[in-house]
Amino acid sequence: MPRTCLTWLGMSRITETNPPSAPTSSVGRSVARRFVATFLGLTLLVGLLGAATLGTPQAAHREDQTLSDPIELVACIGYCSYPRNAGKVFRWGREKWRDEFEVGAFPRTWKSHKQRLLGMQHGMFTIRAPRSIRKIAAWREGHQAAYGRWEARLRAVELATAGQKYTFTWQLVPANADACTDNRIVLATYRTGDRAVRGMVQNAKTGKRFVFRKGLDLRSRAWHAFAIEVTRNHISWFVDTRVVRTERRPAALSGTQWRPEFVIEAASRGGNRSSWLQMDWVRHYTLARPNAKSIRAPRMRMTDFTPTCG
Repeated sequence: MPRTCLTWLGMSRITETNPPSAPTSSVGRSVARRFVATFLGLTLLVGLLGAATLGTPQAAHREDQTLSDPIELVACIGYCSYPRNAGKVFRWGREKWRDEFEVGAFPRTWKSHKQRLLGMQHGMFTIRAPRSIRKIAAWREGHQAAYGRWEARLRAVELATAGQKYTFTWQLVPANADACTDNRIVLATYRTGDRAVRGMVQNAKTGKRFVFRKGLDLRSRAWHAFAIEVTRNHISWFVDTRVVRTERRPAALSGTQWRPEFVIEAASRGGNRSSWLQMDWVRHYTLARPNAKSIRAPRMRMTDFTPTCG
């Protein structure tokens, strides 16, 4: 009786031109045993993979650090088109430095007063804010520049629906400890569910603040890329690869040495919505290459503020 044996994942399937009338042969029992063994092996493999995913340092802490893997791997909301960075659209050239957070250990250059809440999750720089935290900031140490371009792709992730919402901010702050902290450039600040992202620059020497709003999808987990270009005669803001504001008035320009910083902050301590702020990448460019496209855009709205330092 001619037979053909096909092997797939260790299982032998036997086909016969004239199948026997009795299915209780030793060959049939052998095939059944192999099928059961293979099924159990695959089940064990899936279990081990799941355990490995949940066993990452960030997922192993508490319930308020658990992220849904199916959403992470399948869905993308917010700005998900290519190219995703203004650096490519405006052809800023090679980055002076870039942090991609893809492989290896977490970069030691990123610091916080609550270092245990910083880490990497699924190839993203993740800052965790449990519900009891009022504020956590993370900055890149060893970097300072008065002029240049900075860009990051980020998203805010809420892990709860009850409690006060956190505010998420991507900004440039003075790099020198003795510099006036009232000097600040905000690339983006918002709470999840807001209808618009806000940006700002303020100059302690002039007492002037310049602000703008940009309508945006700011749901939890919505991705966006925010960039800034700071030169001696202007500052330009970019949202999802498009220039949205360019401010040229001298009162906005302080010449401060900047460093990048990410902040999660609530109005009070306790009773907040456990959240993450995640960065896909963070990059810094020099001004060596001119913009390949025009950066003409509306200017900001100017207001006064009272500096606490000068």
